[in-house]
Amino acid sequence: MKKINKLIILGMLALGVTGGVVVNQSVTAKASASVTIDGKMSDWDSANLVEGYNGYTALASQGKYVDVYVKMKNGKVPGYGDYNFKIGGKTYYVWSNNIPSSVSSGSVKSFTLTGGKQNEGTQYGTVGTGYVTNDGSHNYAEFQVDLTKLGLTSTASGKQITMTNPNIGSDSATTTAGTITGSTSASTTRASVSSSSSSSASSEKSSTATSGTASTSSSAAVSSNGVVSDKSDSAAKASSTTNNDANNDNDNLNITIDGKFNDWKNVSLTEGYNGDIAMVSDGKYVYVYVKMINGQVPGYGDYNFEIGGQKYYVWSGDMPSSQSDGEVKAISFTGGKWNEGSQYGTVGTGYVAQEGSHSVAEFKVDLSKFDLSTMTGQTITMYNPNIGNTKVTVAGGSTGPYLISGVGVVIVAWGYFKLRKRHQLNPTDAPKIQK
Repeated sequence: MKKINKLIILGMLALGVTGGVVVNQSVTAKASASVTIDGKMSDWDSANLVEGYNGYTALASQGKYVDVYVKMKNGKVPGYGDYNFKIGGKTYYVWSNNIPSSVSSGSVKSFTLTGGKQNEGTQYGTVGTGYVTNDGSHNYAEFQVDLTKLGLTSTASGKQITMTNPNIGSDSATTTAGTITGSTSASTTRASVSSSSSSSASSEKSSTATSGTASTSSSAAVSSNGVVSDKSDSAAKASSTTNNDANNDNDNLNITIDGKFNDWKNVSLTEGYNGDIAMVSDGKYVYVYVKMINGQVPGYGDYNFEIGGQKYYVWSGDMPSSQSDGEVKAISFTGGKWNEGSQYGTVGTGYVAQEGSHSVAEFKVDLSKFDLSTMTGQTITMYNPNIGNTKVTVAGGSTGPYLISGVGVVIVAWGYFKLRKRHQLNPTDAPKIQK
């Protein structure tokens, strides 16, 4: 009998190893070396696709070029986000402002891509070209980026390349850079797309901003814990907002969404490469503060919330492209199940203003609009890729007493069973729960 048991165990181990090998073979499938950027997607059939919440991506690399494939689950292929490439520890932002908003079934349209040192940056100029198409059910795209346009040289040859777009998913598609030759001067790509200059992005983006970092304006006083103390120094006051003495009890933070930002002065900020963000919650609402380093507060991106493992996308079509100093505008926010989705309707309201050289905003989101049963004890995270990639986190309502009670129950239960095991506690000594 013992021999039979050993054989069974060995068989199970062998089956497990075999299964592991099969899975590994599917994971390491690579894109065909004959990928051509021509609007025909069939040469990506053998690619290893990385699945995101809203689509699939794949990479292939040949020489100084990296080729990208996108298949959307819902909506159009995003031009913004951006397509965030990481090579040799540095991030490069690639985006397009001329991907069409809709493509009819069977049609193919070309587009160009711009590269920058931050989201929607233009420091590298036109860096690639591609095509977008539709098969009647899904939108697809393939495009090519010239790595030498990003300033990369032969020293980057053989290095890992990863790419994500937050409007598609958070997992990275990966490839290895080929042998990079040539200079950063203009060159003809393999793609047969006619090259045309993309429109210049907003000049408000600073050319000195770098990936993953943010330097707050020299006029701001920043403490060691990241609190900017001058948020209200030049705050615009809108005549149509609520009384300045209005008080909203928000976990004792007294945040009021009224276009007056001085009530955020004691809330710590999370720094991003293009702005700072803060968030608090009272369990019913989430309150958000944004202060940009460069450019206007973004309405899109979106504001990507994650609550209890579920993602919610909040955005606004009301954000002005620019404002004069002191001007305040009321804005509303829409919620969806994916970027720019509208399944939840209007979920929030807020204000955006211009304070000197900075665009600032505050808004609140009604959590009940997401059909959540309760927010007590839930953790909420949020980020907007047009502001930064670092997530800001809060608890959805008071969790302290619940957390302490939960820890107490665990400690008591553990101590009780340890004592029972050592015969130092009789069954009648068990703690009693009062009803």
